[in-house]
Amino acid sequence: MVVRLRLSRLGCKNRPFFRVMAADSRSPRDGKHIEVLGYFNPLPGQDGGKRMGLKFDRIKYWLSVGAQASDPVQRLLFRSGLLPPPPMVAMGRKGGERDTRPVDPMTGRFVDAEKKPPVIDNQPKEEDKSP
Repeated sequence: MVVRLRLSRLGCKNRPFFRVMAADSRSPRDGKHIEVLGYFNPLPGQDGGKRMGLKFDRIKYWLSVGAQASDPVQRLLFRSGLLPPPPMVAMGRKGGERDTRPVDPMTGRFVDAEKKPPVIDNQPKEEDKSP
């Protein structure tokens, strides 16, 4: 039995609300689950923030015993600081070559790995040392 950490949709039409579940990979999306691990409300509240509540100790347990997180749950766990950023690769054209430059997961922009801070050399050159 492969256990997956995934979202189960609740709420009504045009007002989604999700629960983070540990479930068998063969069970349907809103079907039988093993354990409820938290919730996620994608609609912003009055303060403009999205609501999320997770049981970190139980999520760490399920990940330690081999449960796999789905892509949306993986992004939620990254935002909460529990997982490292998921690998992102930008696509050029559909079916074309992929751009292999790294992408910042928070902004979606390319990370410039070539930009290095300038090296400051305070030692005098050998030409200046002549007596």
